[in-house]
Amino acid sequence: MRILNPNTKNVTEVIAGADRKALELRHLFGSTGKQEMIRRLTLASLMAFSLNGVAADLQQLYEQASQHDPQILAARANRDAGKEAEPLARANLLPNVSASGNLNYTNQDIKKSLSVTGEDDFSSNSLALNVTQPLFRRDRTVALEQAREQVKQADANYLFAEQDLMVRLAQAYFGVLSAEENLTFAEAEKKAIERQLDQAKERFEVGLVAITDVHEAQARYDQSNANVISARNDVDNTLEVLREIVPDAPSALDDLKEDLPLVGPEPRVIDSWAQTAQENNPQIASARFNTEIARKSIEVQRSGHYPSLDLVGSLTRARSNATTGTDADTGAIGLQLAVPIYSGGGVTSATRQARFQFEAAQEELDQTRRGVARQVRDAYRGIETSISRVGALNATVRSAMSALEATEAGFEAGTRTLVDVLNSQSALFLARRDFAQARYDYVVNTLRLLQAAGTLSDEDIVRVNGWLQ
Repeated sequence: MRILNPNTKNVTEVIAGADRKALELRHLFGSTGKQEMIRRLTLASLMAFSLNGVAADLQQLYEQASQHDPQILAARANRDAGKEAEPLARANLLPNVSASGNLNYTNQDIKKSLSVTGEDDFSSNSLALNVTQPLFRRDRTVALEQAREQVKQADANYLFAEQDLMVRLAQAYFGVLSAEENLTFAEAEKKAIERQLDQAKERFEVGLVAITDVHEAQARYDQSNANVISARNDVDNTLEVLREIVPDAPSALDDLKEDLPLVGPEPRVIDSWAQTAQENNPQIASARFNTEIARKSIEVQRSGHYPSLDLVGSLTRARSNATTGTDADTGAIGLQLAVPIYSGGGVTSATRQARFQFEAAQEELDQTRRGVARQVRDAYRGIETSISRVGALNATVRSAMSALEATEAGFEAGTRTLVDVLNSQSALFLARRDFAQARYDYVVNTLRLLQAAGTLSDEDIVRVNGWLQ
């Protein structure tokens, strides 16, 4: 189950970028008599941009994050540790072989004996080999089954950590781009208000406006300056979030293409996605394995009432040079049976405790299922909302561009002021900022839906990376 993402390329995006750059510069310098200056500054700015270094894309950062993100590294270590549960449990059912030995020197002063009297100094040594093979240990047999569930849970937890890394990285990546768009808008707004302030001061000096107009313009400018500072701080903060995942992440990131394909979830049935999530989501799988582990714990504790049977064998070699010493080699093999009779109620209490833990695990599984279902529905609706917002905001951007062109024409004809042009430019930047944010939301919600459904994989990162320019 995937969201189809056709990868197309807009061949006019570079030209459009140059046109936008030229339009911004023309707003500052005007148009009459300065076309050559605008052209040169546009080319210079584009060349500076192209020489500003190679930007990183999402796939490159994901490859680095897979090797350096502390959370995924910890999850990988926890997975490997969890896989040791099965061999540890199996070891309790395999033969246990131990060897022991001793070497003694004895100084003996015999005071009274029927056979020997006097002092006797001698040495002795012994070597023993003991073997125990469990034949019936119900608690250990159930513990092995429990360990197999723990290994499955470790794999499910690691799969969730991998998918979570993809979503965290995408959120941080597009968070940086969103913060940069907001900074662009804040700087454009500051530029427009600064021109308004200059114009207000000029009009005040010739007596056309009151001082209150200057104060109001100054207050707006001060606020816009604070907004720029805050926006720059947000850019730095979002970069730090990204570098928490990828320490060497650059500040230059590839942005989305202009022709981002907006395709809704397939199938277009939200309940189908919810059902897929119930079957494939790794969090649900982990909670399900945890419930089974808790159920096995009841059997492990109840096994305290069962007898145990072991096959035991030993081989002993003893040597002594004492006067009455004996050299002997002894071998023995037999069955060892232990039948529990009374343990102070400990087995009953531990079994009862395990039952309560099993009930808690069942409730946690139900809570996880509900939470995942909510995540699926939120992400599904988020995709549909983002698609609608992108369409609406795209129309807003076109309207703002038309308004800016009309205002610019009026400025060249002398019927509109430079402040009007800058205000129209600020409105265009605001529309473009919201438009970009809606596109980022679409991408992130797409990944969130696949994550909730349990089908998110490296291929989806590659597919999203194809949407970048």
